[in-house]
Amino acid sequence: MPEKQPNILLIMADQMTPFMLEACGGIGAKTKNLTALAARSAHFTNAYTPSPICVPARSCFMTGLYTSTTGCYDNGDPYHSFIPTFAHYLTNAGYETVLAGKMHFVGADQLHGFQRRLNTDVYPSGFIWSYPLPPDDDPAFQAFDFTPQYLAENIGPGWSKELQYDEETHFKSMEYLRHAPDTPWMLTVSFTNPHPPYKVPKKYWDMYKDADIPLPEYPEDMDATYSAYDHAIRRWHGLHVRGEEIRDPKNLIAMRRGFAALAHYVDDKLGALLEVLEENGLRDDTIVIVTSDHGEMLGEKGMIQKRGLYEWSARIPLFIDAPGAAPCRVDTPVSLIDLPATLIDFAGQTPVRPLEGRSLVPAVNGQALESIPIISEYHGEGIMRPSFMVRLGDWKYIYCHGTDPQLFNLGDDPGEWNNRAGDPECREIEARLNQVITGGYFDLDKIKSEVWDRLALKSVVNDAMKRNGTAWDYVVDPRMGPQYVRE
Repeated sequence: MPEKQPNILLIMADQMTPFMLEACGGIGAKTKNLTALAARSAHFTNAYTPSPICVPARSCFMTGLYTSTTGCYDNGDPYHSFIPTFAHYLTNAGYETVLAGKMHFVGADQLHGFQRRLNTDVYPSGFIWSYPLPPDDDPAFQAFDFTPQYLAENIGPGWSKELQYDEETHFKSMEYLRHAPDTPWMLTVSFTNPHPPYKVPKKYWDMYKDADIPLPEYPEDMDATYSAYDHAIRRWHGLHVRGEEIRDPKNLIAMRRGFAALAHYVDDKLGALLEVLEENGLRDDTIVIVTSDHGEMLGEKGMIQKRGLYEWSARIPLFIDAPGAAPCRVDTPVSLIDLPATLIDFAGQTPVRPLEGRSLVPAVNGQALESIPIISEYHGEGIMRPSFMVRLGDWKYIYCHGTDPQLFNLGDDPGEWNNRAGDPECREIEARLNQVITGGYFDLDKIKSEVWDRLALKSVVNDAMKRNGTAWDYVVDPRMGPQYVRE
């Protein structure tokens, strides 16, 4: 590690499952820049999102606290501005803290500790993306139909607002790095790709339009394996009526090619950012971190999107390249919730209250990490009840309040098909993992009531803000005077 406070460049991609990335041992997206970074990094091969959906995951990423602690359950939830984030701690340590791109903050606080943003967010800042399923089992109800985004007819060369946004994010990040201050800085660059829609710049689509990418394999009785949790998530995504379309090989290969092409696009953005670091003599003084907020099912288990707690949805890539630290592979499961403690540790600060994530700096420096339960949770839109995943060693436990649990041994069953819950041979490990969730640390009754009770409150605010035309969207200070030759 360098003697002075290191600069920090943190790059996040959205919905980027590691199972499709060459740098993570996957087959799909060619990632020469991430692969090169991996060769000099601590590569955390079993990293998980603390919540498999954007806003809750990012609340954990910012605060180092579980989403059930922040109270941020779905994409229409804020979290308190009095909760310190890593950006607050780094600011107090003397860093210039800057955000470019998506962070999907909901509510009036669109900075959460950052000194400034280089552009506004890509998604709305209000509460409008809180959507429950109705309490009665209405088979005609459909919250969303995400299926069209995953059909071959809607995937291919083209342009999107998401690509436009990432181009702006990239340009402004490059300009920041070219004029970085002499004092320590922390720049978070957050791309919205490879999140669908899978509209791809022609250059990248041409690379992947004929790519041979493995497709998921389904057991003949797959429908019989779906749990109550699975049915709720599938219904939210429109799969209760269009599930067969997702399993169609022509759609499966199209969505995977589209994902791979956009992941390649993001990898090239990463390469350009690292090149600017080199050109400006910053590489040896800068910690580089690359990760994602959550994964993407891409047809695994007949599912799409995220929100589920299976591996393709819950696993994320995580690489930390710290100057002076030898590259290493860390197979011990970790979480995105560990990054705030890690960043605060790098900055030489101490949290004023214990975080629920732990610092990964010892692992970056080659020390062994203790194996502890890694928790992911999702309680919001679609499922609307307390739901958790616990990973410990090879074992993975999925708890969905009021339904039968699932237990998998990922060493023997990486596809998560063989539910061992209730198996007498697994009684001890099942009880241990269940206790992590039900033992009192998490207030399940509170979560159960809050996910429903706050919907009426947010609805009143949403209606009023729509009527009076107000919003909390961040307005960028252009600072045009010093930008070119105006002063």
